Amino acid sequence: MSSLRALWLWGEAHVGWVLAGGLFLVALVNLLLWRRYKSVQRVSCSHQKQSQLFSLKQGNLPRVSILIPAWNEADHIRECLSAIHNLRYPNWELVLCAGGTDGTLELARQFAPSGAIILEQQPGEGKQRALQRSLRYATGSIIFLTDADCVLDDETFERTLAPILWGEEVVTTGTRRPLEEQKSHPLVAFQWSHHLWAEAASPMYVDTVDGVNAALRRDVLDRVGGFSVPAPIGTDYTLSRQLQNAGYCIRFVPESRIQTAYCVTLGEYLRQRSRWFRNRFLHGLRYRRWREVATHLWAALTSLGLLAIPLMGGLKSRLLWALWLIAILHVLFSQIRFTKAAHAQGMPPLPHRWQYGLFFLYLVVGWVANVQGLLDSLIPGRRWRW
Repeated sequence: MSSLRALWLWGEAHVGWVLAGGLFLVALVNLLLWRRYKSVQRVSCSHQKQSQLFSLKQGNLPRVSILIPAWNEADHIRECLSAIHNLRYPNWELVLCAGGTDGTLELARQFAPSGAIILEQQPGEGKQRALQRSLRYATGSIIFLTDADCVLDDETFERTLAPILWGEEVVTTGTRRPLEEQKSHPLVAFQWSHHLWAEAASPMYVDTVDGVNAALRRDVLDRVGGFSVPAPIGTDYTLSRQLQNAGYCIRFVPESRIQTAYCVTLGEYLRQRSRWFRNRFLHGLRYRRWREVATHLWAALTSLGLLAIPLMGGLKSRLLWALWLIAILHVLFSQIRFTKAAHAQGMPPLPHRWQYGLFFLYLVVGWVANVQGLLDSLIPGRRWRW
């Protein structure tokens, strides 16, 4: 304890050196991470096996059951159903469990493709139980999972299915991209830049399916229990643990990117990020994935520090202010990396340069979401709230 106090007093007395050393370290770390990203991108482009779309002329293509839970999705359901209706894959069926207070069920019945099975989702039923009920009506040997705020296209659908149709894999997951009309929104660009960075760093096999763009064999889904495991939140995470605990690998298909609605308001973004935090943290505890729990706990505590230090005036400590400034600069440099990489991967620039300044506000909201997610995880009444 005395050695830590001595170190702290030394830092207070030499805060200039601490700040200079911290800034140098931040610059070095971010430079190395950027070079690592560039080298990974070169290897990926030159050596990664490129998925090819299967020939639609092949006979006996298996039936694919598309399962969609839809609760209060009146703004998106019509476009979602229209896109599915126009798929060129010749053997698919749609099972849609729709409900809510905004007329989603009525719109689903009005615009659903011919032959679609429309179920009424009950209040409080939730995504997991809606999928469980939908699965009972599905007749396909392959299950495709997506959401009602997504717009499915031929390339996305076929690329996600291809490894299963070729017999190479039993579970696949793609990734996501914003709706076309959202791409110029600064909050959407901010979220997309993070998704693209994570996507570029993802290995061939990942630990979680993305429920907006995933496919798996029906027999495998039945073998792991389907959607019978209780999951008020974190349906995708729960399914992923069922699959991995049974020994199945989840193949990542990075070239399959489904259009989906991103958050466009700060309140919506805060709620989503907080819920995603609880998904990982609580289910990490449930499945004893301690590394994931520790990672999220660290994220929440560092977020709390980044928010609290300026609010508390740095506790009148010059060293605390220096450490806070070093952390802020690392976060900003990281965001610059994410944004630069996203533009290199096709994300269009924002209409006005000043909009990039809003990214810092979005970072702060993300810190608040981490803290809120941890607090909600500790309160029984809020723990599993959607």
